Amino acid sequence: MEGTPDGSWYYQQVELGFNYRMTDIQAALGTSQMQRIDAFVARRQYLAQRYDNLLTDLPVSLPSRCDYAHSAYHLYVIRLRLNLIQKSHKQVFEELRENGIGVNLHYIPVHMHPYYQRLGFQRGDFPEAEQYYKEAISLPMFYGLTDSDQDRVLTVMREVLQ
Repeated sequence: MEGTPDGSWYYQQVELGFNYRMTDIQAALGTSQMQRIDAFVARRQYLAQRYDNLLTDLPVSLPSRCDYAHSAYHLYVIRLRLNLIQKSHKQVFEELRENGIGVNLHYIPVHMHPYYQRLGFQRGDFPEAEQYYKEAISLPMFYGLTDSDQDRVLTVMREVLQ
């Protein structure tokens, strides 16, 4: 790790890696899951809509939606409206984690990784990406997430953001 991590979510790309291909077993598992893809996507869309409805009164910005797009909601990323919250991004993240909410941060802007900084990129080169990074938190989003699990996420969020 070069430098001080931004938080417990932090990782760094210090070298370029390789593009590894999946194994035959991984391909077979993926193929078998394709039979259930419609159910997986429908469940995630339901959960995303539910998050949209439950988060409306909190100091967060919701993911944008487009009439012409159909998302599978691999992630559900909110942006903290930090000007309305008396805590830092890191504090909110850590308090959610301490209370058992499996939030994450997707993703750290590429130009901020050591490998790219050694190529001459620096903070300030891409201000929108950096602003996103300062505000974004990915909420739990997976097929097996129950309504009561999601309700608990919102209960804890309300406590943390107050």
